Amino acid sequence: MTTYAFPAVTPSKSTLELVSNTRSFVSPLTNAIQTTNRKGSYWKISMEFKNLTGADRATMQAFIASLNGMEHRFSVQDHSFTSMRGAGGGTLLVNGAGQTGSTLNADGATASTTNYLRPGDYISFNNELHMVTTDASSNGSGEVSIVIAPPIRKPTNDNDVIDYSIPVSGIFILTSPAGWDNRPGGFSTLNIEGIEDVLA
Repeated sequence: MTTYAFPAVTPSKSTLELVSNTRSFVSPLTNAIQTTNRKGSYWKISMEFKNLTGADRATMQAFIASLNGMEHRFSVQDHSFTSMRGAGGGTLLVNGAGQTGSTLNADGATASTTNYLRPGDYISFNNELHMVTTDASSNGSGEVSIVIAPPIRKPTNDNDVIDYSIPVSGIFILTSPAGWDNRPGGFSTLNIEGIEDVLA
């Protein structure tokens, strides 16, 4: 299995969706509703490429062929993301092995930085893509506590690098066969759907 970088071709339309693994239970006696969250939330991405021609058309066709259906993986960013909101800075590292849950402890940030990361910023580590959900500021030692979604899926390794620059990408797998249609003049339309590989 190989992980391919997504080509530098911007989709006409893209959708990134966080699929939560939640369940609800309704009491047959009182109709009270209880909800529970289970591990295994993941990102789902859909991309549409309209009227591709020339090099972009050939590049995307070759990329799809190289994936060979569900055999290989690909790394891709949220194409709608424009810029990081937080100040960033430094080399951000996981601070402590075995972390789980919705808060990641990190160090290596620029010290004493207010709004080091802001809601809507992305980070990736441990082959997982996460979104920052609250403001995170670093202390005088460069330590920062980051609240994220979805929760951490695999226990962390100490000192793993956390990528917070753009583009930040996740590891995805195709969920349906990807192909393209062809029209006179050498135009093609192409659709790609994938889900984050939670075991990557």
